[in-house]
Amino acid sequence: MTEHSRRRRVDEDSRMLSAETPVVGPRWAGNNRPLPYSVCPMLAIAALAIKKTVTLFALVGPVSMIPIFLSATEGLDPAARLRFARTIGVSVTVALLVAAFLGLPLLSFLGVSLGAMQVGGGIIVLLLAIAMVLGKETSFKGSPANGGPPEHREASIVPLAVPLLAGPAAFSYVMGNSVWDSRLDLIHVVLPIILVGLSCWFSFRIACRAGREIRQATLNVVERVSGFILSAMAIEMMATGLRQLFPLLGGT
Repeated sequence: MTEHSRRRRVDEDSRMLSAETPVVGPRWAGNNRPLPYSVCPMLAIAALAIKKTVTLFALVGPVSMIPIFLSATEGLDPAARLRFARTIGVSVTVALLVAAFLGLPLLSFLGVSLGAMQVGGGIIVLLLAIAMVLGKETSFKGSPANGGPPEHREASIVPLAVPLLAGPAAFSYVMGNSVWDSRLDLIHVVLPIILVGLSCWFSFRIACRAGREIRQATLNVVERVSGFILSAMAIEMMATGLRQLFPLLGGT
């Protein structure tokens, strides 16, 4: 056998061996062993769930809402504050889950656009922000339960849970990224929402404990500043909604 024939035979054997070896997915870094089929989808779903959790946390922004939470729970006893923090976390989770599974069909059925929701939510938030700046008592702080004293009132979950935390931006994100083909895909749809709801609860629990050390005068200043910031957020929310309803407003 000549040298040329021997090289040709080696090349044919190599091609046959590579054709018989199944490709089962990517390889671990620094390891030549291929991954099994069952591991690759889980890694992709885990990466997607982490990405969605980070994005949704940034859109919800529970940390930035802590001053408003302290203003809403001003005068409440510690147990009521902790209970309200838990209620906010549950409300945000439920609202986002409803938006993920029923948001688009419900808006289509009612004939309501996301831009209209943004304008309506912005008006509500603006009215409450003006009341906070002027120091007036609003439904934002709830009302005394069963005619009891103010320290036993129940704070309102509106607008803190909806639309400030679970607002139009978070709603549009979960509605646009809630597509799944199998039950396994539900992990990256449901898990980020649950984790963000838990982050709201934990953030406000920490704020409850820190708020005990803050004096009343400081809380009054925080309320005024929070109302001013809230009014700017309301104007931005309405402006975004108006640009969606009237595209000509977004032109230069």
